[in-house]
Amino acid sequence: MMRTAKIAALVVFFFCCCGAATPVWAAPTQDQLKETSLHYYRGVVYYEAGRYDQALEEFQVVSAVDPYYKDTPKYIDNCIKVLEQYREDLIDRGLDKPSDKKTIDLYFLGKSYYEKGEFDKALRTFRAVLDKKPDDKFALYYIKLCSAAMPVSSVKRGRVSAAEERSESLEDLENEVAYIKSDIREQEDVEKFLRTKAERRASRDALIRAKERQLKEQEELLDEERQDYVTQAKITKQATRLQRETEKWRNKKERLASEQAGVPAELIEYPLSLDAGEKYYNEMKESLRTSRWNAAGLNAIQAGINYCDAVLIYFYGVRSAAPQHDNISRLLLTSVKRADVEANVSHVRSILNVKRIVEDEDRPFTRSEAIFLSEHAEKLVEWCRSLLP
Repeated sequence: MMRTAKIAALVVFFFCCCGAATPVWAAPTQDQLKETSLHYYRGVVYYEAGRYDQALEEFQVVSAVDPYYKDTPKYIDNCIKVLEQYREDLIDRGLDKPSDKKTIDLYFLGKSYYEKGEFDKALRTFRAVLDKKPDDKFALYYIKLCSAAMPVSSVKRGRVSAAEERSESLEDLENEVAYIKSDIREQEDVEKFLRTKAERRASRDALIRAKERQLKEQEELLDEERQDYVTQAKITKQATRLQRETEKWRNKKERLASEQAGVPAELIEYPLSLDAGEKYYNEMKESLRTSRWNAAGLNAIQAGINYCDAVLIYFYGVRSAAPQHDNISRLLLTSVKRADVEANVSHVRSILNVKRIVEDEDRPFTRSEAIFLSEHAEKLVEWCRSLLP
């Protein structure tokens, strides 16, 4: 029951030291975060080394900046419990009883009491160290300091050993000073290690932020490329649609032109068509002689069409609509009023039918097709020559 009351009193005293009223917490700056990280890792090192009083001081500094920083509340509670347990084991239960605590823990506990000004507790703690190690120079030195700091009437002298008297010698004092210097150097090494660790962590955080910025830039570039691709796809789709519409209207225009009865022509075009027809007719004859069947077929078609156009231009002032000449047979039937027109129009139809078949199959004329076209073209040319002057 008394132990529980003492723990509660110590906790109340701790919170009273931290402040009666809870201040308004403000967001720490970047420098404060770095300093807080350094104090936190320093406290962890002290805690693992068993230096609970120094660990408690470091964690209290961290708690003043951020009360919920990592495991700070847990470490503070553990430090308070350990220190209170040491006090009970070493003082309340009597220092003359065996203790299983390490002497190094008694050093830190006595030093903590000394720095807080509790010289009587520090004196009893260091005497407990002497019970374990009668020749301990560190304990003898602090016993001397505690005795000097306390009033003479309040110093409770226990068993005074010869080793305690020898602690006043200059040689022991110099050894203790060397020990303290060594402790300071060790603490500086720890601080250097913690500072280096904090700097490495800051460098790693900076590298992570740089990578995040790089990833963000890459995402923006990918988004721009995606937008460009979508835009290009839309443009291509529109161009394809326009090309399809253009082809559609071109075909429609050609179909309408082929369905016309004919187009007006001047008499000056008559000799041009006649000369062209004569030229294609002669080329047809030469191609047949040299067995160039595709050339013979093509020249036969052009010879027949141009001779028919010459007749239409000379007598009626019209001609077939190029490049589609399918309406030439209709023009001859509607324009030429002769008994033999129907028989000669059949030659025109035969020539145009073979022409259409070869164009649809996208191939050259064969020998039989070339001879067939040449025979019909020759009969058609003879009929046209009989009509022209």
